[in-house]
Amino acid sequence: MSALLTVRDIVNTQAVSLNVDMNLSTAIDLLSRNTINGAPVCDAKGDLVGFLSAHDVMVEMWCQDYIPENSVKVGDLMKTDLVTMDIEDRLTDVMEYLALDKDQLYPTSAMGYATQLTTLSVEERAKTIKVSKPQILPVLNKGKYVGVVSRQEVLKGLRTLFNDAVSPVVEDIAPANVA
Repeated sequence: MSALLTVRDIVNTQAVSLNVDMNLSTAIDLLSRNTINGAPVCDAKGDLVGFLSAHDVMVEMWCQDYIPENSVKVGDLMKTDLVTMDIEDRLTDVMEYLALDKDQLYPTSAMGYATQLTTLSVEERAKTIKVSKPQILPVLNKGKYVGVVSRQEVLKGLRTLFNDAVSPVVEDIAPANVA
């Protein structure tokens, strides 16, 4: 894999972001309209302060017996313990974070002793792991929010590593006529 590809090559700088003071209903509209499961939350200065996911909204609605409170703001529900990527991080680092749970892949204690013995190879273990990592990661450049990187951007970056001369874009393929 090319070590030259970085987050800078794949970052989506046009990604939707939410405002900390935005009404929850407006945030839901933005997430739905853009077919995304979450978005970074910025304050009035444009600084990254949190992340709101569809999961956060669903949990809130469940807690409120599915009766929405109109006064709920994005800032009330957003998560502030964020995982971010730096714009200079390598594509391989982003991919490994999104795809692999190293604690499951290499199960060891704090002292470095194996806590689970298996005859499966590392590749076989990697393919069976269920990973519950974020789907979208905010990207920072010198500490300032600049966009996001998602699994889709990672896939597009990985596609450039293949050697075939023609790389068809899925959207460009015309649907077959059905008789």
